[in-house]
Amino acid sequence: MNETTTKVILFSYTNYPSLISNLEKEGVKMGENDLLRHGSFTFDLQGVSRAASHQIVRHRIASFSQQSQRYVKITRSYGYLRPSGIPEDLKVPVEIHGQKLDLNFSDVMDLTRQAEEGLVAKGIKAEDSRYIRPNAATTNIVMSMSPRQLIHFFNLRCAPDAQWEIRDLAWSMYAAVSLVAPQVFGPLPAADESDYIKKRVSIVTDLVQKQTAMFDKATPGELYQLELQPYLDFSHPVDSFVRKY
Repeated sequence: MNETTTKVILFSYTNYPSLISNLEKEGVKMGENDLLRHGSFTFDLQGVSRAASHQIVRHRIASFSQQSQRYVKITRSYGYLRPSGIPEDLKVPVEIHGQKLDLNFSDVMDLTRQAEEGLVAKGIKAEDSRYIRPNAATTNIVMSMSPRQLIHFFNLRCAPDAQWEIRDLAWSMYAAVSLVAPQVFGPLPAADESDYIKKRVSIVTDLVQKQTAMFDKATPGELYQLELQPYLDFSHPVDSFVRKY
């Protein structure tokens, strides 16, 4: 198992200029609140930990499709995420049948991989063998939300006290939707009560404005990579992409 770089890909989203234009041709005018209710944004989140995916699916008004641990072999998964708060060279003492060992985080992850594969090799069903897979093991999840629910998600998960991994994901997602739908995703409401969020919203706004011209020139179907690091100072590696329509 290897440490993973998370990928956030916004690959499907409502084209608001086209939507508004088509509705106006039919004599329908959409106000700001209407824009929040209508539309959908779909993200492919690759290489997120099971710890983070459990938090993501708690957002009930959304649609999810998650990679199955029952049918996908661990050797085909992306690996694991090591929290930045756990140094790579930090070792802890463990004892197995009287034998003392000093293991780092990567050692423990590799042991769980070997144990799971060993159980499968001895005929244990994969659905049972996976029970020893740690929360750090990564998975892939597709998530679709309306703008209104995304803003609620951002208000909670972009906060300074949010868990570090999902906070990194949330800011990356916020930057992506700000690029494709600036008329809908402006400053977050939570910025009124948090200087931390207010400052980072300003950073994202500046980054998006600087990259809009390049995104507009991208070829339809191309995955455009947003440059967010080191400006947002993520706690772990996150690559952010938007598919150009």
